[in-house]
Amino acid sequence: MQKRGLGKHLWELFSPLLLYMVVATVVELIIFFAYYAMRIPAMVDTIQTMDDFMEIYYDMLLEVLQYSTEITALAAVFTLPFLVWMTRKDAKREAAAGIVPNKKAPLSKYILIAGICIPFSLGLNNLILLSDLAAYSESYQETAEILYSPSFPVQILCVGIIIPILEEYIFRGLIFKRIRRYASAIYAIILSAVFFGLYHGNLVQIIYGTLCGLLLAWLYEKYGSIKAPILAHMLMNIMACVLTEVDAFTWMFSKVMRMGIITVACAAIASSMFLLIQKIEEKPEQPENEVE
Repeated sequence: MQKRGLGKHLWELFSPLLLYMVVATVVELIIFFAYYAMRIPAMVDTIQTMDDFMEIYYDMLLEVLQYSTEITALAAVFTLPFLVWMTRKDAKREAAAGIVPNKKAPLSKYILIAGICIPFSLGLNNLILLSDLAAYSESYQETAEILYSPSFPVQILCVGIIIPILEEYIFRGLIFKRIRRYASAIYAIILSAVFFGLYHGNLVQIIYGTLCGLLLAWLYEKYGSIKAPILAHMLMNIMACVLTEVDAFTWMFSKVMRMGIITVACAAIASSMFLLIQKIEEKPEQPENEVE
């Protein structure tokens, strides 16, 4: 097998993420300049100096950034066909190399995903809120404000459905699988989870994303299908949108005992589901010898 340089390995790993970043940048620029072209003619008389221009430019930029969640989802829609194509191309390459994929878990086992990811995410959220890490991360507060600023249906569509599909194809369908091609499952799970955490760019989401990334990559390994982490990621994000919408975290944290009981219950339920999912046999079936 031909040896590949570090640069080629890094390109192989991160090209899906770079592709999305390029598409997102192009979409943002198109939207901004379209918005700028519509607004600037009506304001041209108010522009007397370069300072006036820069002030108007900055104000319009802030107005566009209010729609960051929708823009991110739109960029995801344009990127996903390329990611699906890359995933299928990888699968064909692995098949040609004789790499046998993990067994796909039966559909009946997918109910266990809800049983582990919802309490895991809720319990982890509670622990992070209890640690008060959010108070030390201004970038997290800004990110949360942007994420939950759209209307609730838009949050469900963008944050709960579209963005999880995008991130799962990038970090599990491509990055995790490509690491897994050369390394053990444990190594691939940990490394892809760290990349997923760092991708979010602030302390709170780095911690939360890394820990969730461990679970999501493990689910992919056990279930043998990208559908498993996509479902888990969707449920986590939808739960966060719903609980934020109804202000459930304020209710939980209004009494320390209530918060403690819920968090401990989440840990117990998630642990039980972990044991059940761990029993799923992910190893591919060994073909029988045709020659006796």
